[in-house]
Amino acid sequence: MPTQLSTKVNRPYLPEDGGGVTCELLIEPDAQDQPAQRHIALCVDSSGSMAYSKMDQVQDATKLVFGLLNDDDYLSIITFDNEVDVIMDATRWGDIEREEAEERLENIETGGGTDIYAGLEEARKSLVELDGSEDISKRILLLSDGRDLRAKPPDFEPLAKAIATAGISVYSAGIGTNYGKEVIRTVGEHSQGRWAHVEKPTDIRSFFGDVVQEASTVLANNPELVIDPIEGCEVGMAFRRLPQVQQIDLEYEEDGSVVVGLPDLQDRERQEIVLKMDAPPGTVGDEQVIADVELDSDAVDASTALSVTYSDDAQELSQHETEVTLAYHDTDLRTRIAHADSPGELEEVREKIDETEVITGETEIADVLRENVTRIEQGDESEARKVQENTTVVFDDSQFN
Repeated sequence: MPTQLSTKVNRPYLPEDGGGVTCELLIEPDAQDQPAQRHIALCVDSSGSMAYSKMDQVQDATKLVFGLLNDDDYLSIITFDNEVDVIMDATRWGDIEREEAEERLENIETGGGTDIYAGLEEARKSLVELDGSEDISKRILLLSDGRDLRAKPPDFEPLAKAIATAGISVYSAGIGTNYGKEVIRTVGEHSQGRWAHVEKPTDIRSFFGDVVQEASTVLANNPELVIDPIEGCEVGMAFRRLPQVQQIDLEYEEDGSVVVGLPDLQDRERQEIVLKMDAPPGTVGDEQVIADVELDSDAVDASTALSVTYSDDAQELSQHETEVTLAYHDTDLRTRIAHADSPGELEEVREKIDETEVITGETEIADVLRENVTRIEQGDESEARKVQENTTVVFDDSQFN
């Protein structure tokens, strides 16, 4: 079955003067014919705080990656402290002996400070220089336990977006409790990748292995969803719900269309977008397409439309797809929790949860999210960071179906 793109709105019937609707866009990718070629850049913090057990685990995890690669895959290894060191240029795995790669790995030295920005830029260059189509998986694995020496979190947003534009995703992870979590989040989200908290050095192996193994299932790297609303229809705030909860940077084009950047499409991994739209007035009795939706990728094609029907019938106007509304509010709140880094921000999230509970009448979801806020408030820094990451994962999406 080809990749499927479907839509659902919370208010299928609107009054003739139009109004706001909440929308769900669901992408269900096709099964993969064969494993994707992978272009992988390991971008690893080699500052002084990464010495001993942390770097030992990085080297062990990298050797695991060596065992996962196929001959036509490419791998580069970049380390950064005060300066950037290219341990291995982007190299076709079939063109290098594993023993040589392991010898280079063993020569990594730790010391100095942390220049994440420079390391990430070098990793980007190593992959951009490779030829590659949209069905090649291109990923940077960023690992750091510190805070950038010079660049501030907002400085990373343009770099992350440039990486995404090149068809590359960053899977960023912070280890320990002293890393700059806003940087790790910014890089993962704005590159259409993901971010994670690595609790202890032994977890580095799982992080590296899972991301590299998953990369082989890619059907299309960083495709786009193009929403073309009719005149008078406006697209508002949007969130990614699956595979990781994130707020979306919408791009408003001159022709009126709205572009939504997507993570890599992977073998049978669903992606879900929830967003708000304001529909224009219409004629009672008419079913109206308020926006055409198209998946824009050379590797995968799919299209559909968002429609509503205008009515003056009270029973029709009362119809409500509750699961769409709940999914939107739940995703909004999860995003807020993941980004709440101060007591004041956590208190604002609590107030928003209370407000949402009144609007939706849903207490179970509100109680779960309140518990997450409490765990962040009462736990140590490691617990808080782990809860924030877990909050971005919707484990049981069927609760809204």
